[in-house]
Amino acid sequence: MASNQDLANKSPASAEDLRTAPSGVARGTRAFVGDYIDKTSRFSRNANLYVIHVIGMDMIHGSFDVLFNLYLLAVGFDIRFIGLRLLIGFIARALTAIPAGLLSDRIGRKASFILGDGIGAIIGVIAISTRNEALLLALPAIGALFGNLHHTSEAAFMAENSKPAERVHLFAVSGSLRTFSAMTGALIAGLVPAFFIDDFGRVDAYRYATYAGLSLWFLSLIPALMLRSHEAEERPEEQFRSSAPAGQSPRTSRGLRSIFSGITHPRRIVYFVITSAFASIAFAIVAPMFAVVLHEGDVHAGEGQIGVMFAVAQLSLAVVTLGTPLLAARMLRVDAIALTRLAAIPFILGLGLMPLIFDEGGLLLLLFAMSYVGRVGFLRMASPLDDSFNMDVLDARERATNTGLEIAVGSGLSAIAILIGSRLLDSGDFTTPFLIMAVASLISTAIYWRVFRRLEISELMKTKLESTRDSQSETAPALAD
Repeated sequence: MASNQDLANKSPASAEDLRTAPSGVARGTRAFVGDYIDKTSRFSRNANLYVIHVIGMDMIHGSFDVLFNLYLLAVGFDIRFIGLRLLIGFIARALTAIPAGLLSDRIGRKASFILGDGIGAIIGVIAISTRNEALLLALPAIGALFGNLHHTSEAAFMAENSKPAERVHLFAVSGSLRTFSAMTGALIAGLVPAFFIDDFGRVDAYRYATYAGLSLWFLSLIPALMLRSHEAEERPEEQFRSSAPAGQSPRTSRGLRSIFSGITHPRRIVYFVITSAFASIAFAIVAPMFAVVLHEGDVHAGEGQIGVMFAVAQLSLAVVTLGTPLLAARMLRVDAIALTRLAAIPFILGLGLMPLIFDEGGLLLLLFAMSYVGRVGFLRMASPLDDSFNMDVLDARERATNTGLEIAVGSGLSAIAILIGSRLLDSGDFTTPFLIMAVASLISTAIYWRVFRRLEISELMKTKLESTRDSQSETAPALAD
């Protein structure tokens, strides 16, 4: 039997074939591309519709990342108000995450998509159209539930509509296309205002650019409406129904006392939550206000420069995301996840330290842009592997609850992080938040690698033993004959 170390240094059988094939690198690459095309061509109807859905859905995310906080600055709000608004949103996400996950399990993934995305788009229209302070502070709280309803359903839906052999490819393709979509949204947000600021004024130019992205968000609901609920064999709502005691409805059996009754791997979920919590701190300390850092900090970038920078980062991410199945074929998924996340840390440090080294000007802007692209590309490169690994090692009925727990804990800590980060930025400190981001990312990665590498090795050993037993059971009758 192969040792743990042997399995740790080996990839799945298909990857071993690619490495040892006598035809060399070129033929191995062709085999990888051919397998990639074969896997994606076999996506289910639901999976294909979902891929189309995310293209329009993430367009507005790219626009909002660039424009919305700049819009708030343009209408007279300061960085503290932006931080307060983000703080309210994170707290609301923490409070509504678990209820949203349970609701997703009850009403199904399709209904979760429609409610989460449809109402989210409406909230986006209201937010970019108002200057009312009370309304702007209330909208993040209202939108949190519906945002969580979507996010707790997303990975679970893809897992339920794909086979384990194709799951990495589905996560990679959807992740890449949604990134291309966000890139387009960032370009719209950065370039459209530059053309119309003189004619309409800065505030209206921001609004019209955002409306363009929002229109595509609404259109993305069409393929979502065409989804068929639960084509896959893994149907958590059926498991909940079958788990209810005789004579008792599933709703009663899933009451407050049994809110976590679907959890069968508590230790795994605890570590997923812990690593996600540190990652949330790393993100929230400065990333939600990155456009503000570029605009108000030492770089002093304009809207067009910010939009192009965000778009280039999304483009690089979209390209590398398509190659994540190759990482999965060449090494353990956990090793690939840890490696890419560690590679992002030097770029994070560069974002915080370069303004202290270089004077304002074109060189600082170029180096800052390169560091931003590197940080986004490496930190999120292995996200499809992360999502597929999480879904593979959790049961169908605990996936959405796990996601809800991650969002709840992560959002609570993000609220604290954004409070600290916004205060630091408001005081003119544009370095410390990036140092905190680097440290939190390192801690998250170290824990993830230490815990889940052993789990993946164990799962590989189990799969190998099952495959050996199946092979022996198939050859035994032939020998008997």
